[in-house]
Amino acid sequence: MKFVVIAIFVYAISLALPIFIIYLFERKRNKKYKLGIKILISIISSIILMITVTCSYLGIFYRATDDALEYLKGDSNIDVYEDSDYYFLDNKNNDKNGIIFYPGGKVEESAYLPLMHNIAENNIDIYIIKMPFHFALFGINKANMVLENTSYENVYLMGHSLGGTAISSHLSNTSNTIKGIIFLASYPTKKIDDNISSLSIYGTNDFVLNKKEYQNNKSLLPKNNTEIVIEGGNHCYFGNYGDQNNDGISTISRSEQQRITKDSIIKFIGT
Repeated sequence: MKFVVIAIFVYAISLALPIFIIYLFERKRNKKYKLGIKILISIISSIILMITVTCSYLGIFYRATDDALEYLKGDSNIDVYEDSDYYFLDNKNNDKNGIIFYPGGKVEESAYLPLMHNIAENNIDIYIIKMPFHFALFGINKANMVLENTSYENVYLMGHSLGGTAISSHLSNTSNTIKGIIFLASYPTKKIDDNISSLSIYGTNDFVLNKKEYQNNKSLLPKNNTEIVIEGGNHCYFGNYGDQNNDGISTISRSEQQRITKDSIIKFIGT
């Protein structure tokens, strides 16, 4: 919403500024340009400026820390594969359970490798979906790449922050059988069928999550919903990408928040 307000303001300025410059130029040259030419120049200038501002905004994101990138190596139990569309954490002993994960808005996808690796150790395969410009709303239906090419007995959708909202929107668009959906500091914006189980996890010191909207949208969750509130946890500690603007200060470690998250997810899935 903040970006939308800024975009509208920039667009208004970009429309008015060229007209004002033309007006000053006319006074200096003592020459009048046709109104159509003024409007055309203004529109072209505003489009160029908006494209520049948008590209600049989308080019700024939270990058994965070096310790997160270490998990790209995998280990004796988990192989990690990367292609242009996702990271795949393949548990060598699993062919039953799969999780499709959408990252938070403007967060580098590899920042979630530590948490996902710890979850994958419990006989679960995990796909971390890469999003255009690291923005899940631009790739709401990218889960289909996995759903249409795998045959897990149990498939779960999971998302952090904006990723949770986006993947819940995908859920309403898919005909594939989904066992459950997991929200990390997030909530749905469309009603989830009561045949699906859900798990909601957030921290008490999360100042990024809109708690009012979270409470208002609880009615959209299925009847079988489990809520886990992490005492002292915040928004950014679900991933490894440093601190996040406007977030609260966690009173527990990042590893502890991720341990609680992992344990809650494993219990929910029941592996």
